[in-house]
Amino acid sequence: MPLFHSLKVKFVAALVLLVSLVIGLSTWWTLEVHRGHMLHATEDKVRALTEAIDRGIHVAMREGRSQDVQRILEEVGRDPDIEKIIVFDTHGKILRASQVDLVGRVLDRDRLSRYLDQADLAVARVHENGRLVQSVVKKIRNRPECFACHGAGEAVNGILHVDMSFRKTQEQIAEMEGMALWTMLLTAAVLAAGGAILMVRLVERPVGSLIRAMAKVEGGDLETRAGPGQRDEIGRLAESFNTMVDRLKAARAEIEAFHHQRLARAEHLATLGELAASLAHEVKNPLAGIAGAIQVMADELPEADPKREIMREILEQVHRLDKTVRDLLAFARPGKPDIGPCDIHQVLDRVLILLAENPAAKQVRVVRAYQAGIPSLDADSKQLGQVFLNLLLNAIQAMPTGGQITLKTTMRPVCVPRTGREIDGAEGNAPMAGDRGVEVALTDTGPGIPPHLLQDIFNPFFTTKHRGTGLGLSVSRRIVEDHGGWIEAESSPGQGATFRVWLPVGPVTHRTGEPLP
Repeated sequence: MPLFHSLKVKFVAALVLLVSLVIGLSTWWTLEVHRGHMLHATEDKVRALTEAIDRGIHVAMREGRSQDVQRILEEVGRDPDIEKIIVFDTHGKILRASQVDLVGRVLDRDRLSRYLDQADLAVARVHENGRLVQSVVKKIRNRPECFACHGAGEAVNGILHVDMSFRKTQEQIAEMEGMALWTMLLTAAVLAAGGAILMVRLVERPVGSLIRAMAKVEGGDLETRAGPGQRDEIGRLAESFNTMVDRLKAARAEIEAFHHQRLARAEHLATLGELAASLAHEVKNPLAGIAGAIQVMADELPEADPKREIMREILEQVHRLDKTVRDLLAFARPGKPDIGPCDIHQVLDRVLILLAENPAAKQVRVVRAYQAGIPSLDADSKQLGQVFLNLLLNAIQAMPTGGQITLKTTMRPVCVPRTGREIDGAEGNAPMAGDRGVEVALTDTGPGIPPHLLQDIFNPFFTTKHRGTGLGLSVSRRIVEDHGGWIEAESSPGQGATFRVWLPVGPVTHRTGEPLP
């Protein structure tokens, strides 16, 4: 047998590669975590330094010691990690700087425009001359105590710009990477050598015999048995292999029969569920009428009439049936929402934090596209969390090999779904044209939903999964409609799916325009 066909050589090579891969991935992950912590520490440092400089400038200007501002910047600028610190006005002229030769220069219009358009505090990483620099820009607001010198006409007195170098951080990261690399190589070599020696001596021969027996079984010879092995795990493996061969056909037939049985049972349960829900709706109102009629008839009978006892027994049985019907309806209908102030972005973030521990979710990238300025909703945050948890879990399960989920929030005044479906909200609180609301669109990159299934996915007990009751989307739809909103799905095969949830902002109204209690 050629050397490269030998099980020994392949096993040793595979072991070395496996150990190297595991240690390499572990080391890479550790380095990434440490790198992130170090970069964040540098960011926190430059943020804190910017705030300290801003407070120092404010105190000096308030006490009339404007000449101390230059001294403060020069002293802070002596830190070797500080690239530069400048203070410039809204026209781009540099008023103070850690480097005296920068004072009096004027920034170009494009750069000044970007600074003015940014928020009060903006942090960014930039590359300057091949170096990574943490840049912080903070607007110096015109406060009431500044009006005496600057007047009240301008909202911003100046802009503070601090550049801090990542030089030390990058040097520490490089040193850490070098040590980790050598550690990884040494560990991989030791583990691979020791493991190879042990595995070759303890595994090569019995595994070779077992492989030959497996090859015969693979060729269709189910009479083949592995020879008696050692009294260890490999020996027990050979015994298990022999047992497996004995029962292979029977097990396969049993599994297929069980699979068909489960499918038939699932279809039967789905049919029974839909029938039970329909019957519950049909029976509930007649039961109430029967109970009322029995009560009236019982009240008209004399107290001593023995038929009153019969009427009471009938009424008790009617109440029992009514309770059974209500329990059946409660199975697929959530409770009334506990309405209160609700931030939709906080609800989504809490659900994402909950999903972060799900192993399947770790292969999925989530993109947040939140619109700023969305007002608070009057809603039950727990029930809305259940809705978005159901939708996110469905999206993750649709992408077992990974993908991307985009969560987008948008203010939309029009509340009619694209499907044009009539919305039967709870107690008549369906949204009306012109209501203000927020739309949450959840888009995945999975295989999409077949067109013939789109119209059925919100039906109770409908599911295409091997596991599940098929109530998730149905319950989600009921919760959204109880909040006066709507939910819809759209998909193109092979291009993912999008679920849109529209929720009203402010009190939900009746169709007559009266606010709900």
